[in-house]
Amino acid sequence: MDKKALTKRLRIYFGILIVAFLILAVRLFYLQVVMASQWQTVSEQNRLRMLPVSARRGDIITDDGHVLATSKPVFTVSVMPGGSGDQLDQVSEKLAVILADEEISADTIVEKVNAQSRKFEPVEIKKLMPGGEGTWEIVTLIEEHRRDLPGVVIKEAPLRYYPDGNIAGHLLGFVGQINKEELEGHKADNYGLNDKIGKVGLEREFELLSAEEAQVGLRGKKGLNQVEVDAQNRIVRDLGTILPPTPGYNVNLTLNYGVQKALETSMNSVLKEIAAENPKAKAAGAVVLDVKTGAILGLASTPSINPNDFVDGSYSDKSDYYSDSELKPMFNRAVQGTYPPGSTFKPITGMAALDSKALDTSDTVVCRGAYWRPPYIKCWDVHGVVDFYRAIAISCNTYFQDAGYKAGIEELNRVAQEFGLGQPLDILGISGEAKGILPTPQWKENLNSVIITRQFDRKKENLEKEYATKLAEAETLEEREKISGEKEQKLAVLEAERKIQYNFNTKWQDFDTFNTSIGQGSNMYSMLQLANYVATLANGGQHWRPYLVKSLTSSDGKVAKDYQPELLNMVTVSPQVMADTRKAMALVTKPGGTAYSLFRNFPKEITVGAKTGTAQTGRRGDDPDNDFHGVFIAFAPADDPQVAFAGVVEYGQHGSTSAGKIAKAVFEEYFGLNQQSDEIK
Repeated sequence: MDKKALTKRLRIYFGILIVAFLILAVRLFYLQVVMASQWQTVSEQNRLRMLPVSARRGDIITDDGHVLATSKPVFTVSVMPGGSGDQLDQVSEKLAVILADEEISADTIVEKVNAQSRKFEPVEIKKLMPGGEGTWEIVTLIEEHRRDLPGVVIKEAPLRYYPDGNIAGHLLGFVGQINKEELEGHKADNYGLNDKIGKVGLEREFELLSAEEAQVGLRGKKGLNQVEVDAQNRIVRDLGTILPPTPGYNVNLTLNYGVQKALETSMNSVLKEIAAENPKAKAAGAVVLDVKTGAILGLASTPSINPNDFVDGSYSDKSDYYSDSELKPMFNRAVQGTYPPGSTFKPITGMAALDSKALDTSDTVVCRGAYWRPPYIKCWDVHGVVDFYRAIAISCNTYFQDAGYKAGIEELNRVAQEFGLGQPLDILGISGEAKGILPTPQWKENLNSVIITRQFDRKKENLEKEYATKLAEAETLEEREKISGEKEQKLAVLEAERKIQYNFNTKWQDFDTFNTSIGQGSNMYSMLQLANYVATLANGGQHWRPYLVKSLTSSDGKVAKDYQPELLNMVTVSPQVMADTRKAMALVTKPGGTAYSLFRNFPKEITVGAKTGTAQTGRRGDDPDNDFHGVFIAFAPADDPQVAFAGVVEYGQHGSTSAGKIAKAVFEEYFGLNQQSDEIK
């Protein structure tokens, strides 16, 4: 290659180099000068992170100021996502050793961290209770090994706490770790994988309010905390809170703490006493209402639940108890359970007969130990001549079967419906309420027509299959004709049987009225409905919707939402009939009445109106002559009612010796009779 050609080629190379350097210089100028502001912002965003700060959950408070649910501070040990897999493995192994928890291994820590989709949000590994066993040792060890535990964060956070344990557990419900389905359902509500959410009860019902109310419920609104992270997303500096969290609303209840505690304490005591003789007696439920407003003063179910067990890690040790298929602790028997009311239904029957003029209070019936119309349902004793007042006082089956027969099922249904039986009450804050059953002619027809149709459809289908096989096996035409004839005859017999059963079992019979009149048969109601019916009778016919929540207040005490009593209807039963019925129920607690022994020592100014119930359980396998639920309804004072009660003790046998004792304890608390006894002592 000659010198001239070489020089030319070198010039070309130099030219390319100069152009390349010019391009790099221009690009550098563009990035460092023109785009400086934008890239500085990007750099800051990569280095500064906004972490959510959980709000303090609102308290749940009784009407007399007792806190049933609150929050207490705990330490949370969390791990920041980021860094290499090897580094996470090493940190997880060391952290698992320090935590020394059988349920937390290095693998579970790695799994939790890797499952976190928000790579700048710490993943909670364990809670440490202040003052708890080993808490300070763990905190100290983590701080001592800080260099070996990059990304491990210890922070103070609020933990839900229920100071009274089991008290009002079914009403309160509990909070728990949010799951994937809940997280998906709350996409717009700023929940994270570490968050807790109300699972059942009031905790769930008031978790959030509507968007129009800024979604502030018990949960509150999260704040924002700014932190500085390194290239591996580990927090290197806390820059402080830039948006403080908004505490959740306090939920103020109508419950009276003294009444609620007396209700639950006496319920457990009575069950223990009865179970000593009858091991079947393991459950009970009861409701106490303010008769003038419908406010729920007490509501309890046992076996009970302790909401703390679902929050502080105790559940695993008690899982057998909570999953017991016989005890069913999670089942709220006061609201979700329905029971035959037994004789506590008799005031309804009496009011129907009196209000329809089928009977007068002075009309008498002769009780010879059984009703004189088929199927001759027995009375529990031979009472002789009884009028309305005495029939209520001694709970005469014969009288009320006759009263129901004379009034008619339509009148019984009318009165029962006006008093709210067999109808859900749709109470704010209470979920899973049972509807119950108020048996009516239409109800019976609808139910049994379906049952009979299914029953005979199956019989017909089996018959068709049987004869299809026979016809297939027949060898001659004569055999087939004979088999076909037999089939048609059997189908005709089956159809005739179906019509007979349909006409009998779907048509309301007199014995259905007799059973309904004394609270047996298909009658099934919740204690909430029974308490509401008694409260309506006690106040003279104002049928209120029971309510549990009075108001929601912010952390500074301002009322955010107020709930008022709601009148559902006024019953059309005459005031005189209701007054006569209250008078008769007051005789139940007088000498000769079925509940006299319970209230004989009450002051004269606090008389009690009541009705005892001994109800056949109706459960498969139970002995109809020996297995009974004890049911009891009451109101007091009889001359100016303030409070109403309804309760059941499963297999409690007699209302006066089971649920009646619970009512007595509640009334003693409500009227301060316990304090009077203490003063006398």
